[in-house]
Amino acid sequence: MNEYEVISSGLLESYVLGTASAEENEMINNLCLKHPSLTDEIELIEEALIRYSSQSITPINKELKNKLTEQLFSGPQQTAKVIPLNNDTKIIRLYKLGIAASLVFVITSMIYVFSIKSKLNELHSELTKAITSNTSLDEQLSSQQTALVVATSKLQILSDPRIKTIGLKGMNSLASTSALVHWNVETSDVYFNAAALPATPSDKQYQLWAIIDGKPVDAGVIELSADSTFQKMKSIKGAQSFAVTIEKSGGANSPTMDTMCLLGNV
Repeated sequence: MNEYEVISSGLLESYVLGTASAEENEMINNLCLKHPSLTDEIELIEEALIRYSSQSITPINKELKNKLTEQLFSGPQQTAKVIPLNNDTKIIRLYKLGIAASLVFVITSMIYVFSIKSKLNELHSELTKAITSNTSLDEQLSSQQTALVVATSKLQILSDPRIKTIGLKGMNSLASTSALVHWNVETSDVYFNAAALPATPSDKQYQLWAIIDGKPVDAGVIELSADSTFQKMKSIKGAQSFAVTIEKSGGANSPTMDTMCLLGNV
């Protein structure tokens, strides 16, 4: 049990009022050694109880006080008949009065303590909401920072003077679609922009091919997830053109010419 759970559980109030069990008292004493803030909380509860009990005492009405004084000290003085009481009777009466006074104090104190507890729970709830809100903001900021890093990386790639951008025109099933290949002729790095491609059936995948000396060379399968619209493909040297076919999921060793859907010359 952490310090926030202890504060919101009402154990500290029971500890101060003396209604906690021996095990609970021992637990709170041990927790106070680990968390000094709990000792401060106990002092606040004690101060609140003292303040409340002093505020709850109703002063005697001044007019009533004067009237009683006049009645007591006006007129002939009479000696009251003294009725002796044995010591046991006195002790019992005092004991009963003490219990009654204690019960009144405990009840009023507990009412005040529970009102404090309710306020503490409300503040704890607001704190939890604030922490959750900050966590959400941190996640949004982290996501935006990641997107900025990706965008900066793309910009650096596209602004490299060694990059050639090849437009692939749609054909057959993708006649109205186009795509771009970004090829670094010196490093052989190839990047494919899949943002404009429609989704394929679950058992199919787009595959990029480089045509080198009239022969198709596998340049990798194309992923269509949100994080891979600008995807790095296999390194290619000496390509004269690039083409895309639709193959079984995982790709093929050689292209299926009937499913060719994009083609562009370097």
